[in-house]
Amino acid sequence: MLAQRKNNRHRLLMAHNPGRLSWQEIATTQAGVITIRDAVAAGVPRTEIRRRLNDGHWRQPFRGVLITDLAPTTGPQHLWAVVQAIGPDAVLAGGCAAALAGLVGYDTQPVTVLVPADRRVSAPPGVLLRHSARLQITEIDPLRLPRRTTPARSVIDMAEWAASRALAQDLLADAVHQRIAAVRGLREALSRRGPISRRTLITETLDRLGADAPHLTEIMFRRIERRQELPSAGYRVEGPPDEPTSRLTVRYEPWRVRVEVGSAVSQPVTEGGPDQDILVRLPARLLRTAPDDAAAIVAGALRERGWVPPTARPHQALAS
Repeated sequence: MLAQRKNNRHRLLMAHNPGRLSWQEIATTQAGVITIRDAVAAGVPRTEIRRRLNDGHWRQPFRGVLITDLAPTTGPQHLWAVVQAIGPDAVLAGGCAAALAGLVGYDTQPVTVLVPADRRVSAPPGVLLRHSARLQITEIDPLRLPRRTTPARSVIDMAEWAASRALAQDLLADAVHQRIAAVRGLREALSRRGPISRRTLITETLDRLGADAPHLTEIMFRRIERRQELPSAGYRVEGPPDEPTSRLTVRYEPWRVRVEVGSAVSQPVTEGGPDQDILVRLPARLLRTAPDDAAAIVAGALRERGWVPPTARPHQALAS
């Protein structure tokens, strides 16, 4: 990981200092893409550029942009060409940037690019250009090229630009569960976003996602234990306690029963046999929507191991 970050920093420095590099070095760091201006600055005569274009060895997808190999203009190469065509302050955004961060299941077309609010530029064919007056340097990924917004900012923008409110809610949940962005990071990105029409919707969706975080889940589970008189247990959180993607583990050691509570669990599941520990998996939302059902499932596993609820224990005879 450290080596990869160092390599990304090196590539970033090379991309921002094209005048000191050969055209081959510039193109290599940019998936085979180079601007005519950078090629000329690197020592390639314009006559040579025209010859390579006429011979079919290079292509010119957009005005002022060259592709120096014959590979299909897709994926990173196409994105580099788009960013280079718009200019040095262009930043990939929205679904395109989120997909580069790993988000799956959403259409990334058209390619969306952010530019400063006062920038006047024409978008290349098939590219959606958006203006932003509030894009801070901290909202641009510092280690990945081509330039793109951070995953959290990308997801917030996707939610604001989504075709429907339902789609906005779905993609926020998927981004969190796919670990593209944390709830905390999304809240911070939203706070920096400025006036947007879906601020309330996004805030409420993040609140619902945060309700499945282990620290709140533990509070609800302990409340269920007290109300149902379940035995004392040991608690452990795997992952950040304020993120719904983390998991709460509750152990009832004397009875060899373990309960795992998480947002990734869709339905209650009980596993294990007479000679094995019993594992109960519960959806985090079940503790909020049906706490008595959750308690009954846990109590059933404990009774299978010999635990007797206090209300079912015989009363001891009073001493005379």
